[in-house]
Amino acid sequence: MEAIDVMHTTLVTILPGDTVEHAARLMLNHGISGLPVVEDDGRVVGMVTEGDLLHRVENDTQRHRSLLSEMFSSSERLAGEFVKSTGRQVKDVMTRGPVSVGEEALLGDIADLFDLHKIKRVPVLRDGKLVGIVTRSDLLRALVGFGGPRAEDLGLVDFP
Repeated sequence: MEAIDVMHTTLVTILPGDTVEHAARLMLNHGISGLPVVEDDGRVVGMVTEGDLLHRVENDTQRHRSLLSEMFSSSERLAGEFVKSTGRQVKDVMTRGPVSVGEEALLGDIADLFDLHKIKRVPVLRDGKLVGIVTRSDLLRALVGFGGPRAEDLGLVDFP
């Protein structure tokens, strides 16, 4: 099977100049954990994920404490920092040059990319433009739905 067989084609995207708050709202409203960042011409320039939004860059170093963690550990100063950070733009927090595949990419190769790059989704491109996205759950659905191991064998079903 190939990416084109399992990819989502109804996509939620965001522009690099949109705010971090807008990205968070899109993810929450659509029940997704990442967004392709595209230019007006459909060219993918990055990915922004929940992880990108929860970990911010300060003083040119990556902090390993999430905004949520900080919000609940202190008061006014941290709340003020959160408000300030949500005014930032997506281009400030996105992962640039994301790993991507073509429509003909084999699912096994996509799974390898997920493992190698420790990612959960890949944009699918045609002629450099976004046409879909493949997520880990798409691969799992393909595995279970197309003669792969039974869901019980994968530990996906709770037994009484």
